[in-house]
Amino acid sequence: MNLTAQQLYTDTFKIADQNKTVDIDEVLLDLVSRQSQTIHANDTTDTLTLAELMRLDSLQREKAEVDSLRLANAELAVQSIEKVPTISIEKSWVKDEVEDRNDVLEAIRAMKSPWRREATLMAQITQNYVTDNWYQGGSSSFAALGIAKGQASYISERFTWENFGEWRIGGSTVSADSLHKMNTTDDLFRIYSKANLRIIPTLFTSVSAEIETRLFPTYKSNSMELKAAPFSPFRFNVGIGIDYKPVKGLSISVSPVSYKVIHIADTVRVKSTDYGLEAGQRTQHNIGSSVRVEYLWKPVREVQLETKFYMYTNYHEVELDLEVNCDFIINRWLSARVMLHPRYDTSVIKDGETKPRIQFRELISVGFNHRFR
Repeated sequence: MNLTAQQLYTDTFKIADQNKTVDIDEVLLDLVSRQSQTIHANDTTDTLTLAELMRLDSLQREKAEVDSLRLANAELAVQSIEKVPTISIEKSWVKDEVEDRNDVLEAIRAMKSPWRREATLMAQITQNYVTDNWYQGGSSSFAALGIAKGQASYISERFTWENFGEWRIGGSTVSADSLHKMNTTDDLFRIYSKANLRIIPTLFTSVSAEIETRLFPTYKSNSMELKAAPFSPFRFNVGIGIDYKPVKGLSISVSPVSYKVIHIADTVRVKSTDYGLEAGQRTQHNIGSSVRVEYLWKPVREVQLETKFYMYTNYHEVELDLEVNCDFIINRWLSARVMLHPRYDTSVIKDGETKPRIQFRELISVGFNHRFR
């Protein structure tokens, strides 16, 4: 950086001197905006700690009457350093001062409340039109995908409570399918909650629970046979174990004791055997062990890689599920997504097959994206 930290702090004092009443939020926002411009110009990354900034401000401006700064320092004095939030100015391909301001506001709010909240909405559309006399043949199609995700987490020095929700709904139409104008291609409603109690800085005792189900019917092409229906299947998992977090963004949860329930609400139209149950069976209970690995990596602001791996075994059968999502942020409103989702379940054997096979799906899409805080 060409601009030193001392110069940045000096800029803060000048901002304060120009106003009779100083607002700490505005001072910090202006400072980080200036710092962000310098960082983007030099293509580097840096980290600014609120505690260091405000303590240095108070030392060098002892004669100034700034109530908000004094209150902030008083609050910091009774908190441990682990509870003081840190603002990370991420390296970015595209300068975005609005995101910088949002990061600072989030850190300031974090000082006042242990709750962290965030939500994301995505809507993506694909359309293809082919006339019946097109020389290469083919069928017209239309596809749409909507994703809504949110999280609300309580974070304190020793205890954390993380809550995540996700709803994905996608549909497509193909002119070759004469029975359905629109068929569901992706339907998932999921809620995941995890409570952790710190043992050491990177290790926690953990209790987690997850609900996963479908909300719309899914038909096979050119058939009235259902592959899935509302609450068919309905899955519930609860586990007790440990959660290891060696680095930021990585969580490895191991539950030696895990309880899983699979319920089929409509056993008449949905085949129970497609979900590992016996023919006509409505509910299955399992006790076993599970492992969940979650990793969120952001090399730059415009790229986010989210990986989720889940394994469950009741010591007779094994379920493996890996989901990799890579989001490319084009601007504040547009993004592209690449999704890979392999799955393997030894309890599921399709009709006409003698052994389970790896299941796989893939998605590439571009569309609307917006994040709320």
